[in-house]
Amino acid sequence: MKAAYQAILEAERAAAAVKQPAPVVAEPAIPRDTIFRKVIAAVSNTTPMIEPRPVSITPQNQAMINRAIVDGAAQLAKKLQPDLDDGFIVGFDFGTSSVKLAVSQPYHADNPTKAMPASEGLQSFGHPYLWQTALWLDPKTGRFSLYPLPGAVTLEGFKTGIIGAHGGELVRPDVSITRVEAAAAFLALHFAHFFGWYRQAKPLGPAGADQFMAVNVGIPVAAHDDARSFSIFKRIVAAAVELAPFASRLTPDLVRQTHSRSPDRLPTGFYLVPELTAAVAGYAFAPTSQPGSHMLVDVGASTLDIVAFNLVGRERVAVFSAAVELLGAAALDSALSRQLSAGDFKRACDHEFEEVFGRARSPERAQDGFHAAYRRKPVQLLVTGGGCKTEVHDRFIAEMPTERVLGAAPTIHPLPPKAMTDMSCDRSRLLLAYGLTRDLPDLPEIKLPSQVPSITPLVRMESSFVGPEMT
Repeated sequence: MKAAYQAILEAERAAAAVKQPAPVVAEPAIPRDTIFRKVIAAVSNTTPMIEPRPVSITPQNQAMINRAIVDGAAQLAKKLQPDLDDGFIVGFDFGTSSVKLAVSQPYHADNPTKAMPASEGLQSFGHPYLWQTALWLDPKTGRFSLYPLPGAVTLEGFKTGIIGAHGGELVRPDVSITRVEAAAAFLALHFAHFFGWYRQAKPLGPAGADQFMAVNVGIPVAAHDDARSFSIFKRIVAAAVELAPFASRLTPDLVRQTHSRSPDRLPTGFYLVPELTAAVAGYAFAPTSQPGSHMLVDVGASTLDIVAFNLVGRERVAVFSAAVELLGAAALDSALSRQLSAGDFKRACDHEFEEVFGRARSPERAQDGFHAAYRRKPVQLLVTGGGCKTEVHDRFIAEMPTERVLGAAPTIHPLPPKAMTDMSCDRSRLLLAYGLTRDLPDLPEIKLPSQVPSITPLVRMESSFVGPEMT
């Protein structure tokens, strides 16, 4: 009997052990800023595969590009001074994945503006006005080219590297060209090509002037507000302008020597303009624009730009905080290829947003315009950029116009005017190029984050009473 009873007790203990599994200890959540640093470290020195590069273009298109470059180089070699009274304005949107150029004739009826078409075969994702941000080095001639040739080496990702603070490193290990040097060669070729195309195509018709007034090159707000980054871009543009007269025979040695001695100042008539200014210019004069607090989210191929600003009377812009990080659509692909999850990538995007939005809604900056507990109306969200359609970025953006974040207001996707293009396309991709064709005095006055003084919160004084011991 005793043995039977013992067996029953052991069976009951075994059943109880099955019914009561050991408690699972949850792993501590990884902080979002840790994930952010991990993602940025994984993609900061990469050349993301944005799209397949062409291996050839037609001889006819080669000849057209060559003619324009030779013509434009000859014009730029004259070093004519800008016509400040009646010149045309060039808007140059230098993106990490594509380049968009446009031209306007200010102070004429309807302010005629046209985008420059991209050569067939070099279009980015088939968009007729987007040039791929890539150039080629021909090993036979040792010269740079805007189009591929048999055996030529493709150079790409150079602006991505500059944004990621790796501009002094080689574009690729088998070519002795740094990213800043490649960018200078690329801009020199495009400057020459544009001026040749403008003279030959006469896109503005009879209203178009013969001489330019300004060339406005857009760069991220965060880069414009950082002295080191701003200096890097100034030297790139200065080198490109000096190289443009030799655009049809650019070699690595010539580019290297020119960039090494390029000054830390812009050539006359060439300007670096914060991309926010261009985007706001394209939005501010539309009938739907509203004054007040705004968040701009620009998702490019490589970068995610986020800016918190206040628009006053369509004329003045105060930027309270801004950031540009390598968190664009192609950067997402790079992160996934390095075994990072889509969830971690989104958390990195969330971290960048929270850094910008958190700074803007702080008591020292613009609490009354951005903080949910103090603002009188929702923060208007503006979204632009070709990379915003990925599933990750779409979810990231969709969480912003909610009551607990920016407030429930419809998201605006600003568009430039239809007259800017003659071919059917996604005009939103041309918003920055359009804004950059405005004359500088006509652009909204912008105060960068470093120029906006912090507010000292008022100290609330507690009521004081005289106690009996003080009488």
